Amino acid sequence: MYVRLHRQRHGGREYTSVHICESFRDPARGGTPRNRVLVNLGPLEKIGTDAVRNLAVGFGKISGESPEGSVVRLSEAKDFGHVYALDELWKKLRFSEALTQAGISGDTSFPVADLVKLMVINRACDPVIKLALLEWLEGVHLPEFEHRKPSYHHLLRAMDRLIAVKEKAEPLVAEHLLSDSGMPVDLVFYDITSTYFEGDRSISEEDLRRYGYSRDHRFDRRQVTIGMVMTRDGIPLCHHVFPGNTLDKTTVAEVVRDLKSRFHLSQVIFVGDRGMLSDGNLETILDEELGFIVAHPLRRNRMAGEVIEELGRKFDRTKEEEQFLDDRRNFLRFVLAYSPVIARDVREERMRRFSEADGFIGEVLRKLTDPSPSRRGRKMTPQGAYDRIRDYLRDRHLLSFYEVAITDDQVTVVPHDASRAWEEKIDGMLLVETTDLTSPPKEVIRRYKELGEIERGWRALKSSLLLRPVRHWTERRIRAHVFLCVLALQIERWMRKSLRSVSAQKAVDLLRRIKAVTVTSPGGSSRVTTVVTAEQKDLLKRLGVPPLSGVLPESCSV
Repeated sequence: MYVRLHRQRHGGREYTSVHICESFRDPARGGTPRNRVLVNLGPLEKIGTDAVRNLAVGFGKISGESPEGSVVRLSEAKDFGHVYALDELWKKLRFSEALTQAGISGDTSFPVADLVKLMVINRACDPVIKLALLEWLEGVHLPEFEHRKPSYHHLLRAMDRLIAVKEKAEPLVAEHLLSDSGMPVDLVFYDITSTYFEGDRSISEEDLRRYGYSRDHRFDRRQVTIGMVMTRDGIPLCHHVFPGNTLDKTTVAEVVRDLKSRFHLSQVIFVGDRGMLSDGNLETILDEELGFIVAHPLRRNRMAGEVIEELGRKFDRTKEEEQFLDDRRNFLRFVLAYSPVIARDVREERMRRFSEADGFIGEVLRKLTDPSPSRRGRKMTPQGAYDRIRDYLRDRHLLSFYEVAITDDQVTVVPHDASRAWEEKIDGMLLVETTDLTSPPKEVIRRYKELGEIERGWRALKSSLLLRPVRHWTERRIRAHVFLCVLALQIERWMRKSLRSVSAQKAVDLLRRIKAVTVTSPGGSSRVTTVVTAEQKDLLKRLGVPPLSGVLPESCSV
């Protein structure tokens, strides 16, 4: 916060107004620094010396003094509210305690747990690379680092110590998160993603970064694969970093055994997609005495075909509400759900795509048979037309719905009736397989659909927390960077659960507006906060964070 003289010319005269302003980062413009007027005190010539003196006395009262006749200056204003809230959550969740218990402390010039906290808070508030973090630290009020600031190498050494205690730290952090939530872990979700790298520095044969299937559609970049286990509340329990060419299904056995050995979970249902949970992986889950809920692909799957043929005809297609049926086979159970609303939407979208494809195919075939000599360009050949049509259908995942053939220089395209009939049959359906033989079918489907929570976690990790770009190239630093991002995601997900109707990112942006202002007068200086609005007070209350009283004592730790 600061005082600004705003000058404006009008009618040949210059007018000067006194504004009290503040700086802020505009989330709508990608966090760009901007300024806004908090109070317009009016024209300078009309304020007068008495009003200036009254303002000085008022600021003196805020600082606990009565500087009658003295000058009060607002010498510095730093972002405060968001880092204060994040630090209080860190303490509330006892993350430093967990890291210390895991053995992160050592003979270092800075407490390592505090440096990890600094990097996590930055990741949750204004994610930047580690070098830029030191500059960011200049603009926020963090009393722990007011008089002595860390260097870049301090942050890197803290990352090294963090990844060294990962195996011990994750269960301890998860224990504190779960004890605070009060929710038992009876359901865990597992999914994987990948993140790519821009450079190839220090690439070797054993490098963790490799070419593989990219979820970011960057097959031209080396990547690492990340697997994450979440609770039904969307809070990460643990994560694993694999080489970039690791296949999804090969990660499951390791993760399941890790859950049993480090987290001591029992009677837990493992939820995932059938493409990841192969028959061998399902056997591993059963061997570890865990249950599972997996979705079956509805196309080109013998088991799905049998269940749908048997149960699908029992649905009442005249009703609008979602319907559920199940079929038990030995110690397993198949649950089939049907939504008429989804079926109608899917069918309409498919018909629209068919219509576009038919138009494109008709245009290609017309050009193939067009004898007009005035047509520009080289004459299309049958093979060229055949290739264009197949490429179009393949790129739009429509190739299975058409039969495209070329015989005797003739290209024929006809609908694939069997594929279209099966697609009509499975519209609006979801088939899951589970070891849960007692829960109602609707509950089983609801549990599977909660797998979408982990997708929201991936989006937060890659968007607001900026997992990428990764500026490290040694394996332990890559793994440590991912661990820092997951710690920030744990806090972000905990905030989302506590705030309910307000996103964590919006809460951070609103709390960022609370500034720590240094008020200086002849009698000394003190640090106060800007006025905390009712909305900001409500956010702090819902997060369980102590309220801000206005005056910050020197011992106030963030």
